[in-house]
Amino acid sequence: MKKRWDILSDIGSGPFPESIVSPIDGAEMVLIPAGKFTMGITKEELQQIFLLDQRQTPVFMTEVPARSVHLDAFYMDRYPVTNYQYRKFIEQTGHREPLLWAEPLWNQPMQPVVFTGWNDARAYASWAGKSLPTEPQWEKAARGTDRRMWAWGHEFLPGRCNSREYGLQRTSEIGLFHEGLSPYGCYDMSGNVWEMCEGQWIGGLLPMRGGCFLGSATFVRITCRWTPEDTLNGAHWLGFRCVKELPAPIER
Repeated sequence: MKKRWDILSDIGSGPFPESIVSPIDGAEMVLIPAGKFTMGITKEELQQIFLLDQRQTPVFMTEVPARSVHLDAFYMDRYPVTNYQYRKFIEQTGHREPLLWAEPLWNQPMQPVVFTGWNDARAYASWAGKSLPTEPQWEKAARGTDRRMWAWGHEFLPGRCNSREYGLQRTSEIGLFHEGLSPYGCYDMSGNVWEMCEGQWIGGLLPMRGGCFLGSATFVRITCRWTPEDTLNGAHWLGFRCVKELPAPIER
């Protein structure tokens, strides 16, 4: 059941604070201001990525073209949803447990929850009075307005995210990569776990964003798009975070 959360009664009519705490799941959320940003990449940028990857990966072509998109202001979870938060959701709703819920490698409180599918993530978001981000919302929160390729900037730097180059080979706790923040202060938007979004990818498939601990530099880029084989049960590298939309366009 979706819980009622009247955000305006909590924060007033503005100016809105840079961060808030969701009253239901306790998640810290950051303000993503209204305005335009560049979504996607150009054909020239695609060729640069092919050179970096030393091969032509066909799915990267779905990031073209680069286009200007306007979004109203919204709040985005600073971190992916954790096992600690998801356990509270299960206890209060009786929702099914993820696969390997009792496995210590994946069930530590501050690790992102994995082995959830879109229906699970949507149920959590509804319970928390929020929703899953659309692809444009996710990309703007991760990229900002300067067309960066990774959450922290235009150059890949090992050690700023949990990617293949980091070498952990599993999910890491949230909040570790302080130098890998997005422009608005979100953690783990490059690497750690792919994150579910609303929208459509190739053939109407559901999209995920951000790459994971298994992905190399080109696969943890902000504009990279993919979909899992199992959208119902997810995978050990798939998680999510939520957004809270504001009831009216806000200018800052």
